[in-house]
Amino acid sequence: MRIRLILVLLCFYHLGYSQLKEADSIQKLIENYKGIDTTLINLRHSYSAKKSMLTPSDTTWLAYNKKTLSMAEDLNYTKGVLLANNNIGVIYHYFRSDPLTALDYYQTAYKISEQNPSLERYQFSMLTNIGLIHYEQEDFDKAMPTFKKLLKYPQRKSNTLSNIGNIYGLQQQTDSAEYYFKASIKEAKRNGDMLQLANVSSNLGLVQAQAGRLNEGLANTASSLKMIDSLGLEVVRVPAYINAAEVYMHSSDLDKAEFYATESLNTVKALNNLYTETKSLQTLATIQEKKGDFENALKNFKAANILNDSLVSADRKVEISRKEIQYEADKKEALAFAEAERQRNIKNVLLVSGGAIVLASLLSVVFYRRKQKSDTAKKEAEFNVTVAEVELKALRAQMNPHFIFNSLNSIGDYILNNDTQAASDYLSKFARLMRMTLENSDKQLITLEEDIQLLNTYLAIEQKRFEKVFEYDINVSDDLDITEVLLPPMLLQPFVENSIVHGLSKSKKGGKIIIDFHSEQQQLIGIVEDNGVGRTASKMKNGHHKNSSMGVSITQNRIEVLNKTKGTNGSLKIIDKEVGTKVIVSLPLVLS
Repeated sequence: MRIRLILVLLCFYHLGYSQLKEADSIQKLIENYKGIDTTLINLRHSYSAKKSMLTPSDTTWLAYNKKTLSMAEDLNYTKGVLLANNNIGVIYHYFRSDPLTALDYYQTAYKISEQNPSLERYQFSMLTNIGLIHYEQEDFDKAMPTFKKLLKYPQRKSNTLSNIGNIYGLQQQTDSAEYYFKASIKEAKRNGDMLQLANVSSNLGLVQAQAGRLNEGLANTASSLKMIDSLGLEVVRVPAYINAAEVYMHSSDLDKAEFYATESLNTVKALNNLYTETKSLQTLATIQEKKGDFENALKNFKAANILNDSLVSADRKVEISRKEIQYEADKKEALAFAEAERQRNIKNVLLVSGGAIVLASLLSVVFYRRKQKSDTAKKEAEFNVTVAEVELKALRAQMNPHFIFNSLNSIGDYILNNDTQAASDYLSKFARLMRMTLENSDKQLITLEEDIQLLNTYLAIEQKRFEKVFEYDINVSDDLDITEVLLPPMLLQPFVENSIVHGLSKSKKGGKIIIDFHSEQQQLIGIVEDNGVGRTASKMKNGHHKNSSMGVSITQNRIEVLNKTKGTNGSLKIIDKEVGTKVIVSLPLVLS
């Protein structure tokens, strides 16, 4: 299938189609309203939801909704801020063909809904629009799970079913597409949603024509066009015309096919929706080719390819992935900080309570004094272990966002300086690295084999980024079985990163990193050694680097907390050599 619902319900909110007359009556209420309060904000949202779908070519909608956002922020009206952000995202997404900017507004709205349980019902809208961004980028592996997850929401179920049908249609799975379209039509009829009914009938007609059932396809196409004309459903006119052109092309009525394709192109130019304009050009070019009008067919194919290249590209997919990863990392870091604060408060309360218990013990009968003191000491020791374990969990949670942000910077640098195909390869390696990192993020210990795999992947990525300015070796002594030795995940990675970024990348000659694992007196020794410019020269050239010090500080704290919880004697040493730096991490040797 070449076209899908512009996602017509645009997922503005949870509202359905309404007549222009109703929107105009709301406008009069707004014009006569005195003062600025939440009622006015709600009226403006309602007016935008009803009117903008009927007049998508009106260029004033962006300014209108940004003003609504500003008013809601001044009133500290959370629901109004959420809806305004979602509206602005819709305008950038569908009216201005700018999904990257739209994604920022969708994520802002979704974050507000997550922080306010009373607004959870609005998540359907943002999730649908985010799924459509993946759909438009032809990233169906991400779009399909998002839409199927939305089936649990009762509102707009017809819309979700049609989205799933569209994906199956594009993948030439016509039986599955028809199943979901018919289910969508059933829901639309039950809710009296004529806008959705007209749109899905058009899509169903195209699927049936592609499957060779032309009579059914023509009937559903004609039904859709009749509803659009009689009810003035302008927002679905263009995709319905494109579908009609393809249906008539399948039935060999090329004149009628060309008429609808030409009308769709003339109409879509006023909407400024590049995705739909691309589909109009592609359809018209195909019809012209079949009619033997090769000159115009070639011209329209070229125009369609230019638009498509601007819409679907590796760079845009990378940027969308970057935004999503950063959003998740920000959320995880915020949760970690909140958990650490909560545990500190609990510790303070318990310490005060513990003091009261000790005081009561001193006033109790002498016979029980020794026993009471022993019990108190035991409870305090158990409590300290619990707090230390929570602190260790928080430190691991901080480490992941720090690592992700630095890796994202690497990807950004590489994309700016290399070609699209290389950028796509780089993203694939980064995705593999993220998968390994996230799989290990909740584990206290992983095998040495897993940690070496993670280091190898990270070093390979950094070699590409710095154009092989360095080489590396990872050595393991023969007395260590890498499948049995256990250690905390990503413990050496910050020092490897420092060696590359602050040592070897500044060196004028080729550098080398040597990572060594061996055992000494029941201790696992991990060494990171480089022949870079060294810490002193790096600081003189670049000053104090916050990210590098953060990584080292977190690792130092992780070792200290491990010592506290396990009663061990792990250590960290950083040695400045004549040429380069050497880091030695010592941990108790733990076997699975």
